[in-house]
Amino acid sequence: MWTKVKHGVPQGSVLDPLLFIIYINDLQNTIIHNATQTLFAHDTSILITGQTAHKFQDDLNSTFSQISEWVKQNSLSLNISKTYFIQFSSKSLNYLDINITYENNYITKVNGLKFLGLNIDNALSWKTHIDKILHKLSSACFAMTLVKSLFLNRC
Repeated sequence: MWTKVKHGVPQGSVLDPLLFIIYINDLQNTIIHNATQTLFAHDTSILITGQTAHKFQDDLNSTFSQISEWVKQNSLSLNISKTYFIQFSSKSLNYLDINITYENNYITKVNGLKFLGLNIDNALSWKTHIDKILHKLSSACFAMTLVKSLFLNRC
């Protein structure tokens, strides 16, 4: 079915990921603090590191201000329902009480999320990922056992 596109590119089209990456390619020039940008298809992740709590919070706020300004200058908007904040830390360090807002909306702070197929938690342990895929693997093993028994009964 054909439809008229008034702005943007229809999600799922062949050109969609390429045009998205070309469009936001200069975002990396906007971020000047201890931040690394990761792009994959339609997802943009910003990783920020800090040696001290104070430096980390300053870099986080500065980076997010720069991103917010870039978004406005490029006539874009953040989808707040798909924007998350996760703070990675070792068990010996306390988590900082950080709140990030964008246009008077809080960005959801999460303890874990799915990133490129991996379930990552704030302690960077494998437990969450293993727990999530265990059921899928169990179902796959059951299906293979069932198919194997059917195949052997025919031979």
